[in-house]
Amino acid sequence: MNVEPRSQRANRLDLEITSGHIYATAEVKETAAGFVCHWLVSGQSSVGLPTMFLDLSVPLASATEKARLTEAEDFARKFLLPMAVHLSKTKGAGDRIPPLSVVDRLRLFEAHMAFHFESGKVEGLTLQRQTEALFNMATFMQVVAPLKSIANFQNVSVGTVETRVKKGRAAGAIPKASEVRARKESLKKGA
Repeated sequence: MNVEPRSQRANRLDLEITSGHIYATAEVKETAAGFVCHWLVSGQSSVGLPTMFLDLSVPLASATEKARLTEAEDFARKFLLPMAVHLSKTKGAGDRIPPLSVVDRLRLFEAHMAFHFESGKVEGLTLQRQTEALFNMATFMQVVAPLKSIANFQNVSVGTVETRVKKGRAAGAIPKASEVRARKESLKKGA
């Protein structure tokens, strides 16, 4: 495995790792909650074509830049590279998957919401914290207009959920809508 701390090919990369036909790049980003490492992993498919295997963000716990890069490298060695090698041998890995419909995203969000909160797996949260967690999950899943779904789940009005979301944004527990839009735009543009 070859590990380079800074990519010579792209200005945005903090780490690039190669192993055989697998190529993984990482960008360490600071968010409101701390640091995350955004990984893109490509390789050769089972039929020998270059393809994208993984796109994921992983939180980092380390305090210094050097420690974060070491933590990211360790994560890649333990999890990303073995998964990419497995995918490179799996027929269909890297094939384009049709995007989920708006209805399917909502149904999946509701299933995840029910799993965590109806089953009692998550307890002791205030309704404010529960709303923040649900709204962040919905944002991650790109659910369109999740307030109504959260309101129905919590048996409260949409206005109540909207107020909790505003409080969560003010407290930094929920990213501001403008930040989410800006992040999506910068990813689209490759900035």
